[in-house]
Amino acid sequence: MESTTASNEEKEISSILEDIEITPFFQPIICIKTGKVFAYESLVRGRSKATGALVSPAELFALTDSKALTREFDQLCQQLSLKYFKKYKSNSLLFMNIHTNCIMQETTDSLMLPNLTEQMGFNPNVIGLEFIESKAHSAHELIGFVRQQRESGFLIVVDDFGSEHSNIERLILIHPDIIKIDRNIIHGIDKDTYRQSILKSIVSLSEMTGSVCLAEGVETKEEVLTCALLGVNLLQGFAIARPAADLLALEQEALQKMAEFQRELRQHSVSYLRETRYHTSDVNTIADWLIRQIDIENDDMDSIEAVLQEFVIVNSKIELIFILDEDGIQVSNMICAPHIANKPNSYIFHVQEKGGNHCLRPYFTCFEAFKINRFLTDKHLSSGSGNLCRTLAVRLPGKNKFYILCIDFLEEEIKTPLKPIEE
Repeated sequence: MESTTASNEEKEISSILEDIEITPFFQPIICIKTGKVFAYESLVRGRSKATGALVSPAELFALTDSKALTREFDQLCQQLSLKYFKKYKSNSLLFMNIHTNCIMQETTDSLMLPNLTEQMGFNPNVIGLEFIESKAHSAHELIGFVRQQRESGFLIVVDDFGSEHSNIERLILIHPDIIKIDRNIIHGIDKDTYRQSILKSIVSLSEMTGSVCLAEGVETKEEVLTCALLGVNLLQGFAIARPAADLLALEQEALQKMAEFQRELRQHSVSYLRETRYHTSDVNTIADWLIRQIDIENDDMDSIEAVLQEFVIVNSKIELIFILDEDGIQVSNMICAPHIANKPNSYIFHVQEKGGNHCLRPYFTCFEAFKINRFLTDKHLSSGSGNLCRTLAVRLPGKNKFYILCIDFLEEEIKTPLKPIEE
């Protein structure tokens, strides 16, 4: 009975597509760090047998969806892609799309892909399954299907992250190996500081969850370089190569483009790191100079604040300076850089007034924890400026008690990382 049903479905697919020739197309995914083609995403294109006109994937799936045959068409595309890809004997991975709304929890459905890849002579560990942004019928079915495919050896890829149903919930459900970041986030990222901040957050999220980020839809050299500077090494899009059927030609095109990107990226990386990374030695050198200029033993905060005010104006990397007592209470005004002083007041991010309690901050608790006299914090979001900074805290002896000098160094200014290279 099951084989009869399958035969009927095949006949229906053939009937729908009788005037359309289905051809697998591929698009290279490069690893800019290694300089190699990491994978190819398999796509499908249709061509009218009568007119020769291309039929888009959206039109193809609309045709099969109208007959409730999307799942069968999905499987047909996977079979054609494997067959076509095998002829080229590529050493790269192959990514194939999985329409999440087609997933069933039936055993036969879960085993279809492992059986198919084995029949075609592929090891599942060279295949990445891309779960697109369509809604799953149920979380239970999705989790069960993904578990089966992962146990079979497939790589699990979340496609179009940041769009539709491809969201944080999906990451929680399927624990992907690779997160493909949606084009909506990547588009114009070299000019958009907000998109850059979002991308950095996704990169950090992927690292904390054991995944790798892939930027899809890069269309310009500037987008490629910006994504790479922000920590994304896997890239896919028109800036590298458009989808095509000829894998050998695609590989040559991708490698040539990648060599160009790598040469320019190296120059930008040096410049970017110099501007955005403040070394611990630099921070301590600046702090030592400042400490020599102030007389903390006299407890004259007005005179000390005057020195701090002059100091912060001439040091562009410093955002805030303030002094705490041995209980973590702020005993000085918070001296801030001009760009912070001129910002409108914010309920969330604002300069604390004298008397504020900092006793739970790591730049205060570190002294009790480690019995040290100096501590440089990890990168954190400054409650005074709303920027990412690191705080250097130095324990200074006063006349009758000790004080803690706190200096907030700007760690990463939220700005476009790409600048013209000087000739």
